[in-house]
Amino acid sequence: MSFPLTGQVALVTGAGTGIGLMIATVFAKNGAKVYITGRRLAVLEAAVSSGMGLSGSLVALQLDVTNEESLDILVNNAGINGPVVDQAGFMSRKMAAEDPLEPESFKDWVDLFTINSIAPFFVIRAFTDLLLAGARSRSADATSSVINISSAATYIRSNVTSNTLGYGPSKAALDKITVVLATDFASRRLPIRINQISPGMFPSQLSAELLDDLSTKPLPGFVAPVPSGRAGTEEEMGSTALYLATAGYTNGIDIKIDGGVSLVNP
Repeated sequence: MSFPLTGQVALVTGAGTGIGLMIATVFAKNGAKVYITGRRLAVLEAAVSSGMGLSGSLVALQLDVTNEESLDILVNNAGINGPVVDQAGFMSRKMAAEDPLEPESFKDWVDLFTINSIAPFFVIRAFTDLLLAGARSRSADATSSVINISSAATYIRSNVTSNTLGYGPSKAALDKITVVLATDFASRRLPIRINQISPGMFPSQLSAELLDDLSTKPLPGFVAPVPSGRAGTEEEMGSTALYLATAGYTNGIDIKIDGGVSLVNP
């Protein structure tokens, strides 16, 4: 059986759990060798064990793809939605405060922009040569693919109380980086496409406590529940990423998969 990503190499950041692991697993099911990165080696190794028997493979990585001569797909998924330290404490203080802006700190915002918007730019820059080699190793008209993972929060104007206020702006900055880099590479005729996915609620360690109430209650800070009444699935996330990885005529777009939550919340 032929798989669309057979022989290709992918790197997915922040892929020990959640959306990153969903994407990495679907890529491996479709034949790719997928490097997954994250901060916790034990979590990455557990993810690799869960992927045994796939047509491709998952490889846990804490550093960088030093033994590969080319890279075909890069997914920038690593990100945070609140303080790096004591996130639970921050949420409790924010929910209890009369002024929801009061718990915000300068360092929290610096961390959010560093991880959510600055780091993806430098990751793309660091792997540009490998991505070029990946495209050129396959055929004259082949392209490599970069997929940035943003958030449906960029479509919502309200101060969502389940996140620090800086989360939406940090992902909006990533939106702009996606468009600017896609335009730059296209104008220079470099065979690298850059697209973006903006997810709503998907099962992850960041959102597990909210999933049970999706069908009946608005998310904290929202005015209406998710119209779909549920979280997104691995199949929905994976098929979207697989489309962007393989659709050579698709470049510079953002696909929002949020169950309609941004349609019914201002």
